[in-house]
Amino acid sequence: MLTVDHYAQIRLLGRDGWTIQQIASHLTHSPKRVLKTLRHSEPPPPPVTRSCPVFGPFRAIVDALVAGDTKTPPKQRHSAPQIFRLLVAEHDYRGQYDQVRRYLQHRRLEKRETFIPLDHPPGRRCEADFGHIHGDFPDGRQLVPVLIVTWSYSNAPFAIALPTERTEAVLHGLREAFDFSAALPKELRRENPTTVAIHLGRGRTLDATAC
Repeated sequence: MLTVDHYAQIRLLGRDGWTIQQIASHLTHSPKRVLKTLRHSEPPPPPVTRSCPVFGPFRAIVDALVAGDTKTPPKQRHSAPQIFRLLVAEHDYRGQYDQVRRYLQHRRLEKRETFIPLDHPPGRRCEADFGHIHGDFPDGRQLVPVLIVTWSYSNAPFAIALPTERTEAVLHGLREAFDFSAALPKELRRENPTTVAIHLGRGRTLDATAC
């Protein structure tokens, strides 16, 4: 398809005395197209393109649907394709499905709560978790649990190999870690303490009364 610049080039070369064949060969156009261009005084208007309607007016409708879904079971909540079909059928939406999907994804990211503690007072908190290493024993190689205790403020680590991950082994490992540091934290956090706590609550609360 010829642009306005192409029309100008063809006319200039024709004005300079170039033949139709020479222009067609030089600009890699067909002689028929060059002849048609020279006969027309003005280039044809550019094709009309229709952009998709702005999604903005439909945001309130989507927000209302999502807000209503918070009171319904997860399996009964509207999915992105369902919302798209509802907008088309009931609100004369003429946009694309991808606009609806992107808006819902953006909405979920905005509502997501994120909390990352970056400032730890000295001596306030320790974090404990288990890692594993392979050890060679007389009866063969075995996987050995290693309790790793790290102070949140200084990031100073302590590691001790233990026979199991059960409560008595964990308590022994913690005592060794605190004796090594000559200090006790006010708060101790453990990742996934299923071998110590029998009930996990909301957040980081746990119940170890039956241990």
